[in-house]
Amino acid sequence: MISFFGKRLGRLWASISFRLTLNYGLLATLTTLVLITFIYFQFMSALRTLEYRQIEQSGQRLVVVFEEGDREELITAINLTLSDRIDSEREFYLLLDEHGNRLAGNLDSLPDDAIWHLGIREVKILQDNKEALGHLKKIQLSDGSLLIVGHDTRDMDDVASLAMSSVLAVIFFAIALIALGSYIFRRELEYRIADIRRVTEKIGTGQLSQRIELSGVDDEFSYLHRDINAMLDRIEALMKGVRHVSDTIAHNLRTPLMRVLNRLRTAQSPGKSAEEVLEATRYAIDEIDNLNALFGKLLHIAEMETGVQRQAFRPCRLDTIAHDVVEMYEAYAEELGLTLTLATPTKAWVHSDPDLIASALANVLDNAIKYASSAVHLTVSGTKPGYACITVRDDGPGVPAHETRHLGRHFHRINASSPGHGLGLASVLAIVRLHDGQLLFSDAEPGLLVTICLPLANHFASPTAP
Repeated sequence: MISFFGKRLGRLWASISFRLTLNYGLLATLTTLVLITFIYFQFMSALRTLEYRQIEQSGQRLVVVFEEGDREELITAINLTLSDRIDSEREFYLLLDEHGNRLAGNLDSLPDDAIWHLGIREVKILQDNKEALGHLKKIQLSDGSLLIVGHDTRDMDDVASLAMSSVLAVIFFAIALIALGSYIFRRELEYRIADIRRVTEKIGTGQLSQRIELSGVDDEFSYLHRDINAMLDRIEALMKGVRHVSDTIAHNLRTPLMRVLNRLRTAQSPGKSAEEVLEATRYAIDEIDNLNALFGKLLHIAEMETGVQRQAFRPCRLDTIAHDVVEMYEAYAEELGLTLTLATPTKAWVHSDPDLIASALANVLDNAIKYASSAVHLTVSGTKPGYACITVRDDGPGVPAHETRHLGRHFHRINASSPGHGLGLASVLAIVRLHDGQLLFSDAEPGLLVTICLPLANHFASPTAP
């Protein structure tokens, strides 16, 4: 039995929720105890002051009786006060003549206290041959007699005992409630995180589609569940993307490698001329160069997706970058008979790597020129609050609606027979995400409208900025 409760207590103490609740509960109890102690001493002080005031008033009343009459009237007043039986057992009166003889009162004798001077003091008294504690005041009268007025301390002792009992009861119940609350809080916390633990265990076994069931209550745990589900959605999407990229890389590697291997094996066949062997070698070199370029692009995209290139960010003007890119493509567009125009109604400052932005814009512009029929138009503006946007519009055949959501995926090509690896827009998307921006595609009717939106930089125009 002892070992059972020891194990249960050990499990409770091992719970951080139990310890936190217990610590905060004990801290609250200690704070309350300090406050109660302060109130207790203040209350007892007020009660003592009230009792002293009553003693002073009783003494002043008897002094007035003596001064307006004589000693006999004072004796009569004391006897009358004691005879009314109202708190007579708790009130103390004693009148002594100038020789110390007892004239009236309910005290047997003058308290023997050498350090007791005039004023209200707590002293031991003898009443009906019984010792008691009382608050007494000495009053020296004008005829040499001595008047003692006081009150016993039993009332205050009773109040103090009752207050102390109440404090102890409050402490006991507070500790009991803290222990019970800590246990309940631990059970509630375990219940609320049980779904998280269950889902994470299944996620760890590879079941990436598992999600935490949301409750109808909007509390902190509901927000945490939504955040975890959003994170799991992102992880699942990334894992699917990794699988897609891995499969596509394997396919893109296997096909050219098989071609190279077949060409080289053919070149090794008997009777092949030196020219045929040289041609097979050149073909192998070209294919390996293409693969090397492919890996270079993948490495570049991976670096941007991990945020490695954020160190080169600085304030720069998006309209200036667009002007430089358009200037670079003007001659190429003119050779194809296309009209290439740029509109920059605003000077848009963004915090970015200008080389990466120029590379992304060049990719988008290259695609637009490739598919345009007669014209490509670029515009730099602040079409979204807090963002600077650049749009690239062509008048080509456009992109089917069902293909728009696939744009930017690794190795995705609308026309499989077109040259390239399908990494151009993937690179653009990685650059835009690196800048916390947005890449949007829409139908230009005719053609495709590509919009790149980047967060505005809190920067004023600078003559040293590009």
